[in-house]
Amino acid sequence: MLARLHVIISSEEDIQVEQVKEKLKQINSKFSISPVRNYQGLKNHSEFYCTLEIEKNDVLALLTQLNNDWDGSYDDCICYGFNTVMFDSSVYCLEFVLFD
Repeated sequence: MLARLHVIISSEEDIQVEQVKEKLKQINSKFSISPVRNYQGLKNHSEFYCTLEIEKNDVLALLTQLNNDWDGSYDDCICYGFNTVMFDSSVYCLEFVLFD
């Protein structure tokens, strides 16, 4: 199944963006990561998307590695770093969607 992860980072600094990308690759080396762009919703934030092919039974393990408290069902969920524990402290928000 195809999964998409939208990543919003609380920085526009290349070093922090690359750090987040590297951690994502350590979590799952199959992530395909889009180019980074400035996030228009918040000043001094960046965003990018990741996609990967994943089996349905592997989704919860992946989500647990990314964050400790997701809102929504496992196939369409969101979390924010200001009130949860992210895999990297510079991540502001994650949005995960699993496509059938």
